[in-house]
Amino acid sequence: MKDFKVFASCHNHSTYSDGEYTPDTLARIAKNLGHGGIILTDHDTVQGYPFMKEACDKYGLKTMMGAEFTTYHTMPDGRRRGIHLLGFDFDPEHEALRDFIPYAAGMQTDRSRILFRFAKESGEMREGVEWEDVLADHPNHNYFCNNEVFASFMKRGIYRYDEYDDFVKRFFSYSDAEREQRVHEITKKSYNDIETADVIKRIKAAGGVPVIAHPQGYEKYADELLSIGAMGFETRHSMINEEAREFFTNYCNEHKLYKMGGADHENVLGGLLTFGDECSSPYETSGIDEECFMEIFERKLG
Repeated sequence: MKDFKVFASCHNHSTYSDGEYTPDTLARIAKNLGHGGIILTDHDTVQGYPFMKEACDKYGLKTMMGAEFTTYHTMPDGRRRGIHLLGFDFDPEHEALRDFIPYAAGMQTDRSRILFRFAKESGEMREGVEWEDVLADHPNHNYFCNNEVFASFMKRGIYRYDEYDDFVKRFFSYSDAEREQRVHEITKKSYNDIETADVIKRIKAAGGVPVIAHPQGYEKYADELLSIGAMGFETRHSMINEEAREFFTNYCNEHKLYKMGGADHENVLGGLLTFGDECSSPYETSGIDEECFMEIFERKLG
């Protein structure tokens, strides 16, 4: 492991979804870490990509289009499993994705807007911010989650940074099943209805590469995911232990698939500079080496 060197983190989130840093800051950190590239994979949105491309050009880093989609798939054993699907090097303006990406982003935005309303109506959320303020504070965004809402409160000095965890737990946590059901009844939308196989087809139709994110625990489903069109698996991520990394590395090598990975919400690129040790994980989980990066950058495997 001592000879392994991270060339690029290919799983990163910015302030355009639920990340800690702007695209420019992410690229600057990557440059300072000695990386040669970085890929932004915000949740269900590509609004941050132009800013990442501009930053990478400025800092001399390689990059490509990317996003992480929330999907679900019914496995052969009948279990309905959530699959985070990374898409790389696709055209977001292709007809297969042009309307789908805003729809997926809007699903999270609708949830946040409704939960914001619930919190306001309960009288438990502090006054001073309206939903229109959240929108105005984040131009060029189409994905709004608890991060954007909290940022608007913090900008006005209404909540402090150290109150974030309690804010999310009280007003935006997914753990309140009854509240989530109320949201679903209003929106008539659910990520559970977004099929992994369908999104894989959309990414491929748009010229891209679909990759299964943090697949530990899905070893027995690898053949199934390959059969519906996956072109790679993450092999380096804080949620992948050495045993799973070895399995998926060998699987990718055997089937000529892309081996990807990145910091996600961990390590320096994921928030370590802000949150400290709670975001720390082993170096070798924070990205991929140059050989793996150039395979996808040059599309050597399709």
